[in-house]
Amino acid sequence: MHDALMDALNAPAGRLAEVLIKRMTKGGSGEEMPDAIRQRFDTLASAPGGFGELARVRFAAEVSLLFERAPIWTAERIIPLFDWNSPDAANVWNARKYSNYIGSPRLFELTKASFLELFGRPEMAEDDLRVYGEWLAIIMIANRSKNAGYPITPTEARSALRAAGVRALSSVGDRLAVEMETAKPEEKIAHWQNVVGPVFESIWPLDAELQSPSSAFKLVQILRESGDAFPKAAEVIVPFIRPEDPHQHPSIYSISNADDVIYASSPDKMLDLVAAVVGDASTRVDYDLMKVLDRIREHAPRLANTRKFQRLVSLASAY
Repeated sequence: MHDALMDALNAPAGRLAEVLIKRMTKGGSGEEMPDAIRQRFDTLASAPGGFGELARVRFAAEVSLLFERAPIWTAERIIPLFDWNSPDAANVWNARKYSNYIGSPRLFELTKASFLELFGRPEMAEDDLRVYGEWLAIIMIANRSKNAGYPITPTEARSALRAAGVRALSSVGDRLAVEMETAKPEEKIAHWQNVVGPVFESIWPLDAELQSPSSAFKLVQILRESGDAFPKAAEVIVPFIRPEDPHQHPSIYSISNADDVIYASSPDKMLDLVAAVVGDASTRVDYDLMKVLDRIREHAPRLANTRKFQRLVSLASAY
């Protein structure tokens, strides 16, 4: 698969751009950079042909750093490259995904329209959409938990994810699961109620056709890490879970090894979750299903007599 940044890193133009970035310093009179350095940046950024293209790709990969150190120059020479009317747009967005830093709210504001548009662009690779889907989740979490001030609404975020379809949802689920996993046990409920829950409800697409087994596994991971918040989280998330392949149930294995706190917090919701993952399967289900059912029965013996429980037992008893 074509990778613009890898091409740039292995080319003289990209290496030259990297040298200039490392040598960037402020000018003696407080200007963004000395005139001699600026001239070199200008010359390289405007170079014709493939040489200039690779140099611009290398600059674009470091746009967050460049904007912090030289916001005026970066706004004039690099940020316009991200506009989809630019011939460099596909390559610079492909390179941008390697950045370790999304950048400031101001930088995001300047590239926001193009960022939201990329989710619906057919030329965007699936790997790129997964990365930017995660960025979208990170931005919404930062706004919710830290008042970061990124200028984006939940409606805009949800529309972008709808445009990308299932290609971006798994990485959003991944990021939300990490948020719940890293919260301390005593903070799980508050973190779900104040951050993860509101973000999920505000940006996760409601379209039935976008709910898939692959994204369902990520949703299970959010619940698996929810601790005491499991009952509330399950109430919101379980309706979005779609059955997995009848011959493969990674979610059942994951649930079977989950912390006991989520079983204890709501055996009923756990049974609902398992039933959603299994769906209308008519063939035998992974042997870990019986382990899950035993754990549910341990916390709520009354559930063993329900039709839902008995149906799942019949699917698990094939083993």
